[in-house]
Amino acid sequence: MTTFRLENISMGPESFTVLSHTLERRLGERCCRLGDNADYTFTLAVDAALENDRYTVVPDGNTVAFTAANDCALHAAVGRYLVDSRFDGEGGFVPSSKKVDHTPAKPLRGMYFATHFHNFYHNAPVEEVYEVIEDLALRGCNALLVWYDMHHFRSVDQPESVELINRLKAFMKYAKQIGMKASMTMLSNEGFDSSPVELRATFLVENGYHTKPDGIYNREICPSKPGGMEEILRERREVFEAFADVQPDYICYWPYDQGGCTCPDCAPWGSNGYLRILPEFVKLTNEVLPGTKIILSTWYFDRFIPGEWDAFWKKLTAGEVSGFDYIMSFFHGGVLPECIKRDGVPKGVKFIDFPEISMHGCRPWGGFGTNPLCRFLDRTNMGSGHLYHGGYPYSEGIFEDINKFVMLSYYSGETLISHDAVRRYAKFEFCCGDTDLVDAIERSETGLWRGTDYNAYRFPISDTSDVEYVYEILSAYDRKLPESIRRTARWRMMYLRAVIDHELLGCDFKPTASARCIEAMNELRAIYHTNNETLRCVCPPTGDK
Repeated sequence: MTTFRLENISMGPESFTVLSHTLERRLGERCCRLGDNADYTFTLAVDAALENDRYTVVPDGNTVAFTAANDCALHAAVGRYLVDSRFDGEGGFVPSSKKVDHTPAKPLRGMYFATHFHNFYHNAPVEEVYEVIEDLALRGCNALLVWYDMHHFRSVDQPESVELINRLKAFMKYAKQIGMKASMTMLSNEGFDSSPVELRATFLVENGYHTKPDGIYNREICPSKPGGMEEILRERREVFEAFADVQPDYICYWPYDQGGCTCPDCAPWGSNGYLRILPEFVKLTNEVLPGTKIILSTWYFDRFIPGEWDAFWKKLTAGEVSGFDYIMSFFHGGVLPECIKRDGVPKGVKFIDFPEISMHGCRPWGGFGTNPLCRFLDRTNMGSGHLYHGGYPYSEGIFEDINKFVMLSYYSGETLISHDAVRRYAKFEFCCGDTDLVDAIERSETGLWRGTDYNAYRFPISDTSDVEYVYEILSAYDRKLPESIRRTARWRMMYLRAVIDHELLGCDFKPTASARCIEAMNELRAIYHTNNETLRCVCPPTGDK
């Protein structure tokens, strides 16, 4: 059993405590440990002369010196070394001898936790969510984003609201303990369940809208109605004051899904009503949360009404939109709006992205296990990645862990294509970088896209050409990988996905027709901590949802 020792030279004590806990867990999974009489010593130092999250890793015999610009970057430096080295999963360790001097390619390398629907982030013990945050830090993540979904509650003081607020604040505080930025997103005009009925927004096919905006709860408030703007700001003040003690680094101001208004005075929302609220939102943020910066989201622009991007772009380039630090966007498949293709990004404007890593191609999200999206993420990153200063991938749980790794590899600049990231992921997480294992992981994307028919309780896989190949390879590795690795949630989610797809092929894609399929899905439900309140869109389809 290989033993490691940490020597703290100048790392912050709180962040050092988290790193120690992280390494106890991650090394323990590989039958290694922290302790005295160590085989290897890690020295940890912060050097203020380093900038932009730069870090160095210098192996020298049995000592490895880690030096970084800040505490969070030290987590990334240690994570880089662990991935560059090799574990056999049974206590053996082959150290990397490579000297590293690395400055991440993107300054903001975040992750968004969708904490709703009684998914993993909503239900799991807080300590398990902390472990996700710890692992993200090892991969170079330096920013966490959360959302307080207010439409369920009549006010912030409702007991269920207080419970959710305390949970989200715990995530944010833990991220800050590591040294990450911790931020929250907020819909521009979302409302509490108690929002005045007479002030509520309109959602119709009207005023140029060809489609009714979706993701709404009819609690949203129209800023064009008398008293509407005041009510929007009153409710936002309540939320800001509830989170003031954690001092969010950013507030992400959001347009649609659940938000917007199609009335003649607000349409088109993205270039009209949404932007009219923004200056007042900025003023309120500066008053209640001094020092907190604004991210301006463009989510779903042009989805429900044409010309929204063009109209927004004209105002942006004319200097009529201000008060934000970043603009957030996501261009599906890397396809850019014509205005950006034509004009480029205005000087001084910084874009970050909000990439889809959870829902693409498969519903329920995570319902069948791990969902590698390597081809999709490569295509998107190659088309639009050059625009971005980083981003916050959209996470609905832990089933898309490999996609988190790929995105953070793009942001860090450690890999440019997903294949290299998947190879590094398998080598570290599964203690095996074999070509056929990596190939099977990547090819599991082929069978991800599937139909969803809850009436017939049938989930037909669109392309089954790789299902049996993936099942054969992953079954072989489930027999040969070290037991300590096969027990991890990461491997179980990967392997169970292969089992479930294999079983679906033999039972007309009806999971309830296969006892083995239901057994595998019940194991996933235990990993995800689903319960009777979990919405079926985030729950493996075992027949009782």
